[in-house]
Amino acid sequence: MTEAIKLIREAKGTLTCKATADWRMRDCTGRLSSPDSAALELLISSVQDSAAVLVFSLRGGTRPVAGWVSHLTAQFGRPNRQQRPGGRSSWQWIRTGTMLRVAQRNAGQHAEASVTLTHGPMLDRLGPVQSKRPDA
Repeated sequence: MTEAIKLIREAKGTLTCKATADWRMRDCTGRLSSPDSAALELLISSVQDSAAVLVFSLRGGTRPVAGWVSHLTAQFGRPNRQQRPGGRSSWQWIRTGTMLRVAQRNAGQHAEASVTLTHGPMLDRLGPVQSKRPDA
């Protein structure tokens, strides 16, 4: 999270974090300016101060999706692609337990696009919350 916060601040973005019901986790939300589109909304869920899930989302357009997919395909190879009714599409890459997904939903003014990075092994290790039990 330290590195993520540093990068966001260097990019003149904002990030606000809050505790969750699970003491091991924090949820952070913010915004980043994008040179090729409107501001990107940012969500980071951290586990014990390490970013486990990062979501960059763009509301009001899907124009940059083709560029995102092209760049990621060059980096990670051919993605698994799904196309659903209503103009919904996704491209997904999975490598060593880490999932990267680009999604878009074309719905006129309410079009949305997002990039999600999920670190599966970190989430898998999390397990259930150990609650305190009353003494017997």
